Amino acid sequence: MSEGPALVPGELRGYRQFTLRRDGLYPLVHVSEGPWDGALQHARCAEHGHHPPGPRCRCGLYAWYLPGSATVSVGPVAAVVAARGRCVLGDRGFRAESARIEAVTLPASLLWRPRYAARVRAMLARDYPRTRVYRLTRRMLRDHPPHDVRGLGIDPPRDPSRAYRAAAVALWASFLLAVFSLGAVPHAARVEAVTHWWPLLILVILAWQTALIWLFMRLIAQQMPEAPREGDAPG
Repeated sequence: MSEGPALVPGELRGYRQFTLRRDGLYPLVHVSEGPWDGALQHARCAEHGHHPPGPRCRCGLYAWYLPGSATVSVGPVAAVVAARGRCVLGDRGFRAESARIEAVTLPASLLWRPRYAARVRAMLARDYPRTRVYRLTRRMLRDHPPHDVRGLGIDPPRDPSRAYRAAAVALWASFLLAVFSLGAVPHAARVEAVTHWWPLLILVILAWQTALIWLFMRLIAQQMPEAPREGDAPG
């Protein structure tokens, strides 16, 4: 990263997550600051009081260059933001002076809570009228693809979160397929297999559970905000 903050003409698109509450979209950290403004959110430095973002400070509004971990909706709201003003550019993301929320994808859990989902949509329409609301992350990313930041001298590394999610889905599907396939096996053969091979079956089940837990832990870890490092700016 350069010694000073880089000036980005226009708006720089990024991806991040928010905590959904009844009164707005809150950042995952610094929740006490309240929800983001529905029009344009301005950063402030609570630690040093200077104009954010400072090149040697943690202040500023964070976002990733690429969707990756910011759009794996295990719990928080996946969002597209458009940053403007002074920006400090890192390897994987940036810190901005101000930003607005372009679009959000509601958590999958709201599909099972239609009344709460209706209240959430009403709140977003009222408080975030310029923000597009999606049900599927895929459609949001199709309409809001990442900017090519190679012209800024940045080549962001690939994010493994989507591969983790695909592996978790494949692992779960293979387990379900194996369970349903047992129905086609004669009862006597199932009993004989369990009698003779139960230690191996237990090892296979334990390995399956361990792999699934590891993948989910990796997904959650990818979503958690990190402490800023010099030369990097996580979302």
